[in-house]
Amino acid sequence: MAGLGTGMAPFRAFIEERAVLKMQGAKVGPMTLYFGSRHRAMEYLYGEELEAYHADGLLTNLRLAFSRDQKEKVYIQHRMRDDSELLASQMLGQDGCFYLCGPTWPASDVKDAMVGAFTAIGGVKPSDANKVIETLKESERYILEVY
Repeated sequence: MAGLGTGMAPFRAFIEERAVLKMQGAKVGPMTLYFGSRHRAMEYLYGEELEAYHADGLLTNLRLAFSRDQKEKVYIQHRMRDDSELLASQMLGQDGCFYLCGPTWPASDVKDAMVGAFTAIGGVKPSDANKVIETLKESERYILEVY
């Protein structure tokens, strides 16, 4: 999942639902969240909750990108590129799903990061990478809710 600013809200519900399922004894798989905003101190929405879910292991990977907290801007697509092995494993090897919610501007950069993971780590030919993304979209495993 990748939540940008207020686009984080739907993912809070995903995480809460899995927390309830886990409390009921259901086995839940790995869950990765990329959260991005400008400033950690002012815009880390649900930060304490997310940290607690991560510490508990419910949220397997919590990857944060605060673009204005340092000299060089860091966005979620940078974190995703750093996690190419994880993305290829979860999306191609474990039949994972990817959801992006937030503004439209990062959608192409996020897609490029995913394509890069598929080609560099996942063994997908560069000429087939966009077809893989389209197949994931058609099977509702790659969903972009942008505004």
